[in-house]
Amino acid sequence: MKKEILLPISIIVLGGCLILSAWIVTNGLKNNEHFVQAQNTTTTAKALMTSAEAAQYMGITLNDFNLLIKSQVGERAELHSYDTYRFIPFIDIGNQKYFNRAEIDKWIEYSMLN
Repeated sequence: MKKEILLPISIIVLGGCLILSAWIVTNGLKNNEHFVQAQNTTTTAKALMTSAEAAQYMGITLNDFNLLIKSQVGERAELHSYDTYRFIPFIDIGNQKYFNRAEIDKWIEYSMLN
């Protein structure tokens, strides 16, 4: 009699495990989709930032950022050569300076080491 009860119980437990594992896999895939969407949003961010965006990215005021750039431009003009990340790299387009996020990160890392 015990054998007759064990088979249906085993089938029910196995079915429950299959349903539970399918639910776990489905939720894992949904969470992965959110992760991929977040990555795509990050990678589609602008390549160049304005001075205001760069200052906000660095967590300083725009005035402090502009003073930093102005002092670096003056110091750089007096030098004939310098290390690549001694100064914050930027490009001038018209009257606006543009900054690359990765270059700012490298400048911060260089500045922390020196």
